[in-house]
Amino acid sequence: MSPDTNQIHPTSPAGGHPGTSSDALRSHYDIGTDFFGLWLDPSLTYSCALYEAGDTDDPAGFLAAQTRKLDFHIDQAHAAGAERVLDIGCGWGSMMRRLAERGAGHVTGMTMTEAHRTHVTSFGDPRLEVALTPWAGFEPEAPYDAIVSLEAFEHFARLDSTEAEKKAGYRAFFERAHSWLKPGGRMSIQTIVYGRATKADFSAFCAAEVFPDSDLPRLHEIMEGCDRLFEVERLRCDREMYVRTFQSWLDGLRANRAAAEAIVGPAVVDRFEKYCGVFMIGFHTGAMNLARIGFRKAG
Repeated sequence: MSPDTNQIHPTSPAGGHPGTSSDALRSHYDIGTDFFGLWLDPSLTYSCALYEAGDTDDPAGFLAAQTRKLDFHIDQAHAAGAERVLDIGCGWGSMMRRLAERGAGHVTGMTMTEAHRTHVTSFGDPRLEVALTPWAGFEPEAPYDAIVSLEAFEHFARLDSTEAEKKAGYRAFFERAHSWLKPGGRMSIQTIVYGRATKADFSAFCAAEVFPDSDLPRLHEIMEGCDRLFEVERLRCDREMYVRTFQSWLDGLRANRAAAEAIVGPAVVDRFEKYCGVFMIGFHTGAMNLARIGFRKAG
């Protein structure tokens, strides 16, 4: 076990600014890796892909778009070949493996779900370590060259948080991220954000049955949170790409429905099909957007 994972405080609240609880996250992600494996791509990458003209929507094309997304963030964070990299919200470890393939010496993945840690540990790669902790409970013994975080930011505030609590929580996160990076270090974040929608528009179905306890950020809240701590080097919004990503997931789930029902039952499969459909509508209409943001540590 690395020094970083010796410094975990799993029960620490998010600096007094709580985000999604570990129980709420487990209710979604710990359903079963075998279930997710039926409809995600083979790398189990559970975030919006990055498409280019000419990409196909068959399994090979989808995997290529997901790998391109991983490389985009690795490049944006200047993480290829870096000595130490932190992956906040590492999921089933596809980013961690890609970082190792691209020469990172040591990669720490942060998660709050045991299913993710178990899966990454199964790789048997000594360069990859997993910290089972909320971000506010993480205390590395040495700074990182780069940080990447794909679709974890959505869980940094709760739907019932006040605006003041939400802003304070985001500020606390960026303060911690600033402290984790070496001078001039980069961070690349991908997150779903509110588009035209507001908190009042948030689907009751999603709040109760898909991502309980989670509230999306608005772009201006992210910018306010990082002010004077990070320079924003790049921002791109790709909501249409999430419509396409969710369509691939929905197609995979429907194609493997019988196997999925055997693992989790018909009700859970129905719930995930509805979730894919609701989010496709949200991104298609602009109610939600998908932001990819590159940061450089200031000071």
